[in-house]
Amino acid sequence: MPLTAPAIDYPRLDRLHGGSRGQIVSVLHLFLDEVMPDFDQLEAGMEQQNWVGVADVAHKIVPWVGMVGLTSLEMELRQLEQYAKSAPEPEGVISRWNHFKTGLEQALPVLRSELDRLADPTSPTIP
Repeated sequence: MPLTAPAIDYPRLDRLHGGSRGQIVSVLHLFLDEVMPDFDQLEAGMEQQNWVGVADVAHKIVPWVGMVGLTSLEMELRQLEQYAKSAPEPEGVISRWNHFKTGLEQALPVLRSELDRLADPTSPTIP
């Protein structure tokens, strides 16, 4: 059964950015262009089983995931961070990471589409 892409939490997005279309567009750009490479660093830590490094990178990224309205993924990443800090079983961390990564991969086209929509001044604002 295929997973559905995580939904954007529009009420939170609106609240965090004061309804500013320009600010939301800017945060989406930053996330897609500047934050996404950090996920590669997190994955490298996973491959090396460097749990301290994984927790540190996850801690750095968690707020960004929330700022783009991916509330459910933000909670998953926060749980991954906490688990990585607790001398985890590798299989447990890897399983949590794979689940999060699948959700993120499904969310990326949604974020890109939303960025394109909001960047168009003729489109309606947040639903």
